[in-house]
Amino acid sequence: MKLRVCLAVKSTFTAIALRKSLADYPNAQLLGEERTCPAAEKLLLSQPSGLAVVDVDLLADPDSAGLLALLAQRREPTILINARGTPLPHSLLNKPAIRELTSRRPGELDIGHLQELLIPALRAAREAWVQAGPASRTTGVPVSTFGASATASTPPPARRGAAELIVIGVSTGGPTLLVKMFKDLVKPTIPMLIAQHMPASETAGFALRLSEEIGQSIVETGAGPLPEIGRIGIVQGGRDFQILRNPNGKFRLKEAIVPHNPFHPSIDHLLLTAAEADIAVHTVILTGMGQDGAAGALALMRRGFPVIAQRPETCAVAGMPTSAIQNGAAQQVQGPEQIVESINRWFAAAKPATTPGGTP
Repeated sequence: MKLRVCLAVKSTFTAIALRKSLADYPNAQLLGEERTCPAAEKLLLSQPSGLAVVDVDLLADPDSAGLLALLAQRREPTILINARGTPLPHSLLNKPAIRELTSRRPGELDIGHLQELLIPALRAAREAWVQAGPASRTTGVPVSTFGASATASTPPPARRGAAELIVIGVSTGGPTLLVKMFKDLVKPTIPMLIAQHMPASETAGFALRLSEEIGQSIVETGAGPLPEIGRIGIVQGGRDFQILRNPNGKFRLKEAIVPHNPFHPSIDHLLLTAAEADIAVHTVILTGMGQDGAAGALALMRRGFPVIAQRPETCAVAGMPTSAIQNGAAQQVQGPEQIVESINRWFAAAKPATTPGGTP
């Protein structure tokens, strides 16, 4: 997932070094760079979902009160660059979203070391934020433990209302299974996506075949708004996407680059970006090789949303659902018939929207 970064650094030398670290990482995007506290505060307010990288030296300026207050209240991760080992302001201590990077030796300016730490710290902070439940992001968690994810035995928060979106992740054995499963599927009352590992040339044909077999409207879905409610989207194969919430509350897919990902579309990336956007996704992980979907399903489970894994002995290849079971994401393990019944119950519990679910 892309690292979208806001940089607030007082020193030109430090700014150049950190900017180079970001430029060398292909999945980082610099949203803006400022050198004063008021300008940095304005930048962070204009980019509320961005990761903040802030030089501690900047916070010693006389006009730092507004920026300090903003950093203390932020939920998104903040990386504090503390090259000289300066004591942190009291308001920033024991904040769950704040991580501090320091030189190897107290008091020494070690920019090269901080450059090496920056990208791993940003990636770890973003991953921990996505994986953490809401309570972990609003209670006092020591800075030193921010990067640690909750254990699989940590109980999820209470379920928060009906589903806004259903995502089904599936790979090897999926086409045959879906044709059999969905003959008893009722007409969707909320948006629904199927992420089937498949080449780009095959998803449109598979959508047509599935439509004919089950008697419902199923369409290939790529970048742009989700299909209107009542239609099911097959995520376009051969590429990866993230799920975004539009300002009006509707959802859309945006094409993404997931480095070193051998399977497309990436189920994990879809689910992790949905968790990041705080979308109430109800998830099903079906037959497939590997472990795609397990990490994203865990992030959604920790937000209180249900995850179902297919019973391994009913799978053509059990790798994906088994991974979701073993990491604690799957709250229920069901056979295909039970899964369809569960999805139909999710549809019944969701009130049909008055406007199409995919309209931007």
